[in-house]
Amino acid sequence: MQSVTKFVAGVCALALSSVLGCGTTDVVMDPQTPPTSGRVDIEAWLSAGLYKSWKSEAAVHASRSPSPHGQNRIFSNTLLSTAGAGEYPVGAASVKELYNDAGTQLNGYAVFLHTKAGKTGDTWYFYERVPLDHPAPHDTYGVVADGAGGSGPANTICVGCHQAAGSDAAHSGHDFVYTQVK
Repeated sequence: MQSVTKFVAGVCALALSSVLGCGTTDVVMDPQTPPTSGRVDIEAWLSAGLYKSWKSEAAVHASRSPSPHGQNRIFSNTLLSTAGAGEYPVGAASVKELYNDAGTQLNGYAVFLHTKAGKTGDTWYFYERVPLDHPAPHDTYGVVADGAGGSGPANTICVGCHQAAGSDAAHSGHDFVYTQVK
């Protein structure tokens, strides 16, 4: 039975990989932790919808200032949704579904994960994918950022904005998280 399960899992992973493009098919589908191993793996994880069991906002809504994300809906994993004051625990994660201007069609994602202890941008992993016609700088897949916040677009774009989290009363978060869904 175990070999049949492995075969079916391998076929599913291979099929998903062929849809998403080249990449590893060995992504571990942890329901509480997005993978940090690149676009193919995180897109497979997002497509599996594991984050949809997390705490979520009730509905799609317009972004709150200063967010450039437009219509969106935010999900927080257990570590993030139950965290109190102080540094968020390693493993705290959020997924922001990005929608078209009408709020009717999912067309991208913004994901972050606290990967190591600390309160600096390099302790967070950031991933964002937008539509190819989006004005944000992106690659040929629509990926704006994919990596730790210590350098590159994850630093200049994501950390550049998220470092102000917790600086106003309009948001519930702190420590690079603007909105903590409880």
